[in-house]
Amino acid sequence: MPQLNRPPARGRQYGFTLVELAVTLLVVTILSAMLLVPITGREGVRARQETEHLLDEIREALIGYAIIHGHLPCPSRQANPAASDYGTADTTCTGSAEGYLPWRTLGLAPVDAWGVTRQSASDPWLGYWRYRVVPSLSNAAFPIQATTLPDLDLNVRDVVTGQVMTDTKMLAAVVFSTGPDRTPNADNASYEAGDPATYAMGGPTTSFDDMLVWVSHPQLIARMAAAGQL
Repeated sequence: MPQLNRPPARGRQYGFTLVELAVTLLVVTILSAMLLVPITGREGVRARQETEHLLDEIREALIGYAIIHGHLPCPSRQANPAASDYGTADTTCTGSAEGYLPWRTLGLAPVDAWGVTRQSASDPWLGYWRYRVVPSLSNAAFPIQATTLPDLDLNVRDVVTGQVMTDTKMLAAVVFSTGPDRTPNADNASYEAGDPATYAMGGPTTSFDDMLVWVSHPQLIARMAAAGQL
């Protein structure tokens, strides 16, 4: 029986068609978008927890410094990273002076979880700790005594309720992080040189992400007395 002339069988094709590739890329894009928000949220929580831990360390370091030296350190105001006194406490404190935490004096990290280390005097202070201290408690010439009273009224206001959270002249110092936006918000954005001076904490909210801690005057006196320094 004569054989019919048949075309040669075509080999089986492997791989993706353009349509299949397009569908696969679309699915991957959707899944990536779904995962991005939770990952970003977790990073934000981690950064806030890290900054909270650092603020707790700062509070303890300030109290420890006062126990050793008899007074709280003045803020740091040297802007040139190449200067020998960069990151150290200034020699004088005044009621009208807000500055940066003297991190080198205290042996601490200079910035919060969102900070960028400065390399030159013209660099912005992104994420560096802001610091305000009561003059009568930071005067090296007159060590703190049990009878030493604050001569500056530092207030802290809750940004959510609007209520002042501290009693009159009960704070020794405040330290705050400018948060993820690296910009002072609410009361922290409008620095008050006079007395009283109000700072803000709370949230975070859509318009406020700063993080603040304070050292109270009673807490400072009690810790110094417990250490046998009063």
